[in-house]
Amino acid sequence: MGLQHLSLVKLLCLLGTVSTLPRAGALLCYEATASLFRAVTLHNWYWHLMRSMVCQLREGCEETLLFIETGTKRGVVGFKGCTPALSYPPQIAYLVSPPGVSIASYSRVCRSYLCNNLTNLDPIVKLKASAPLSIEFSSHTCPTCVGKHTEDCLPNFVTTEFCPMGASVCYSSTLKFQAGHLNTTFLLMGCAREYQRLLANFRTIGSIRATEVRNILEKAQIVSGEPSSRDPACVILLGLLLTFRD
Repeated sequence: MGLQHLSLVKLLCLLGTVSTLPRAGALLCYEATASLFRAVTLHNWYWHLMRSMVCQLREGCEETLLFIETGTKRGVVGFKGCTPALSYPPQIAYLVSPPGVSIASYSRVCRSYLCNNLTNLDPIVKLKASAPLSIEFSSHTCPTCVGKHTEDCLPNFVTTEFCPMGASVCYSSTLKFQAGHLNTTFLLMGCAREYQRLLANFRTIGSIRATEVRNILEKAQIVSGEPSSRDPACVILLGLLLTFRD
């Protein structure tokens, strides 16, 4: 009985080991998230790839990266992992194009060993290289920041910046991006062409689910972009009074 019990234990251990091995035909993909809103630069940002994951059968590897820019402030949000979506080549585009607040995206799904291996912002650099280099500014100003309410967009980090021509309406919204282990909520403020939801046409970006809530701003700023008599801290307090608008 003792030998039989020992053999049974060994068998169970073997089965447990086998169950953790990649199944035939299953892909191994990088698993990573990115959420950074301070000291982001186009040429020095690096996406560290420390973990991998075994996908379900017929799943592919995804990598989706968002680059948010408002005035002199920048942010990066990204997701890597398994996805049931069909494969597609790299797609690089502006979801919200400049002037003013802009959101650029890079996304692809591939089906080879650890193929979701992007580590930098090179696709975004190439996209921005096609945009006009010279920007003409107006006399209108708006509070500007991108980042978490309690960290990157504290009053001390909010700046009042001149708006580019054609984007002189002050804009503020709270964005939430979710995918796998990615779950980030941040404030986006700056100059825009119109005061409307920037991502109204994008419920998902790759596998990233996007939720946008416009914040309440002072009427004078929404209409004309003129500086308010209140300081940026007051504007943020008003911005945190959230309201959903269709």
